[in-house]
Amino acid sequence: MKNGKRVRRDESPSDISSRGLAGQAPISSFSCPSFSWPLLSSLFSVYTKGVLKVAKRQKNVYFAIYIKTEGCETHIETVLECARITQFVEVLVFGAGAIGSFFGALLSQRHDVTLIGRAEHISAIKSRGLRVRGKTAIIAKPHAAIRVPRTASPDFVFVTTKSYDTANAILALRPFADRAIFVTLQNGLGNAETIAKTARRVVAGTTTHGVTFVGPGEIRHAGIGETVLGAWSGVDESDLVRLRDLLADVGIVASVTSDIRTELWSKLVVNASINPIAALAELPNGRIVRDKHLLAVVEMVCREATEVAKAEGARVDQEELRHRTLLVAKRTAANRASMLQDLDRHHRTEIDAITGSIVRAAKRHRIPVPLNAALYALVRARETEFRPTSAVNVRDQSL
Repeated sequence: MKNGKRVRRDESPSDISSRGLAGQAPISSFSCPSFSWPLLSSLFSVYTKGVLKVAKRQKNVYFAIYIKTEGCETHIETVLECARITQFVEVLVFGAGAIGSFFGALLSQRHDVTLIGRAEHISAIKSRGLRVRGKTAIIAKPHAAIRVPRTASPDFVFVTTKSYDTANAILALRPFADRAIFVTLQNGLGNAETIAKTARRVVAGTTTHGVTFVGPGEIRHAGIGETVLGAWSGVDESDLVRLRDLLADVGIVASVTSDIRTELWSKLVVNASINPIAALAELPNGRIVRDKHLLAVVEMVCREATEVAKAEGARVDQEELRHRTLLVAKRTAANRASMLQDLDRHHRTEIDAITGSIVRAAKRHRIPVPLNAALYALVRARETEFRPTSAVNVRDQSL
């Protein structure tokens, strides 16, 4: 868009901001005489694993590409200018803890984002912005509230509450059930089913970004991860691609899968292999895979959980999930798992939705899971040391 109008393909590049690709500097350093379309293609391919998705003209994303063909007087000169023009959308993030705040902060750089969270967190965001530090360093200025504004009309609703608060969250989000696309990025199983009982269009997603809630108005992006999206109900491939590109446009690399149930089980196995152990050992993720004794426990828990996932119909491989678990732990080495953060703050954990889901499924299939059962019992016992607290607007939602 330029001054509220769509930019035409035949407009001069001088009429458009030279922000370059996805906000970066224009591509340069190749000469006019050797320019060719294969070269252009190879240059764009560099971005395929990053924030840029090129060569697709979709409903909400447009690319204006300009090739400079005159005045190439030097060997090295900028000959390509590209502006990315993205249609603004309205996004509501319900449950602005760590992960919700992270996604909301990045999306707010280009879109109209409202975060719904706890009073002290919201107050801090209103007064001084949302500070993200670590792997990502920005101060975002999203809208923030403790309740859903009556004037809200979101195109996307991200549900990032704790799994045990999903049902309560949907009660507050019922007014958007028919028009908005609901996106769950929560831990555990059953969230998409709960949301789909009310919402017509639901996307189930997983993310392994490691994010820690530092304090009101501040989070730390401790580890870069992967985000996977899949259709759950009422959405088609174009909806998924639109959402994928919406995230990619702000630097969150996402992929689309046709088998989201397998991906949810894969994420559950990874979560169950890291969260309870890190919580009980009171160590950041990286430490539990550097300690050979704890590493052995991680691998045995992963093996048990993978057998249960297979019995549930997930197309998973034991060695691949072991490798993924260790990779996630290493990439988020400095992160304190969400379950550890919960115990530190005397909050209710998601042990029931994570390890509890595995233990219950194992019982149905008569599969022995002694280590998962032990971890489940131990974390539940730790929870009895304090009065479990639950609120729709939770503070922490990270791996």
